[in-house]
Amino acid sequence: MKYFLTTLALTLVSITWSQQTNETIDIGGVTREYIQNLPVAFDPINESLPVVFCLHGLGSNAQVMTAIGFNQIGDTARFITIYPEGVVNTFGQASWSNGTLLASTAADFDFFNNLIDDMVLNYNADPSRIYFSGFSMGSIMSYKLACELNGRIAAIGTMSGTMSTEDVNNCVPTYLTPVIHFHGTIDPTVPYDSGALPSLSLVPETIEFWRNAHNCSVAYDSTQIPDIAADGLTVDRFVYQNCTPLNSLEFWRINGGEHDYFYEPVNDFTEAVEIWNFFSQWSHPNPESAGILSLGESPVQITPNPSLGIIDITVEKNDKLLIHSSIGKSVYSVDINSGLNTVDVSYLEPGVYMVQLKSRPTYSKRIVIQ
Repeated sequence: MKYFLTTLALTLVSITWSQQTNETIDIGGVTREYIQNLPVAFDPINESLPVVFCLHGLGSNAQVMTAIGFNQIGDTARFITIYPEGVVNTFGQASWSNGTLLASTAADFDFFNNLIDDMVLNYNADPSRIYFSGFSMGSIMSYKLACELNGRIAAIGTMSGTMSTEDVNNCVPTYLTPVIHFHGTIDPTVPYDSGALPSLSLVPETIEFWRNAHNCSVAYDSTQIPDIAADGLTVDRFVYQNCTPLNSLEFWRINGGEHDYFYEPVNDFTEAVEIWNFFSQWSHPNPESAGILSLGESPVQITPNPSLGIIDITVEKNDKLLIHSSIGKSVYSVDINSGLNTVDVSYLEPGVYMVQLKSRPTYSKRIVIQ
């Protein structure tokens, strides 16, 4: 993993992503961090885009995952990418609260619920097209979220990470989450089909869980990916038959593959590309609505959003309201009182702005002025 992603990062080092920003959000008094990438020429007024969440592995970080290719794909396919940052576990490793022995105790479900809300409410994201992907521990967490946030996630894409035994035994998905899974047959970190780690399933158990959940037949369509790269690996793609819905379970077996991220031209395919190809087929038929952010959790509520220039701002206590442009320039500040305040910002140019409270510098909320 380290070799592959380091090489890929060096390949991309000369590219500047003007739409990629470091962000924070307050979750129950804890500041959580994430990286956000908006596609070029993003227009929240006229576009309602999908969102792809990409979760890092154990001991890794969000910045590493920005190198796997979703940013470039999102520019042309038109989706927003979010790279969340995990919280350290008891061993000092950045992790996720996913039910394994190496999990953190962070409020990750609240974190992801609030991030989804933020995307829908403040960026006009399409709530029916919210997707999660991840590498290793990030994949284990993606499976956990397909169980716990089943009403909000349209599909997941997992790379070198299986379901926790907790989820295999207890997950009952109401919405049958489409799944695409990639795994090397000699993975020494998350074993393929023998030597299971405590609290973690093997690949056949994970695939079998979703085959049963989707009522797929045992049969599958098998295709060998053209063996072009000189990596000593071959790749078999399995699409399970008669699933509900059809073609909602795919498994890519990398024969001889280890615990790596696979990408062209080093390998025969690029995982991020294939994950998006799979995601683009699916939307959630009945996504749970936004609304996780209540006034008790969020220090400011703003309506309407988008706005034509007159906004109603509700806060819990007297404070100073600060508004910055999308490039961080201060454009407005005013003292506001607890409760409802009506503010005229019609003189601002149409666009996306960031609202902050002086008393909560780690919290920000975006508004769109039409």
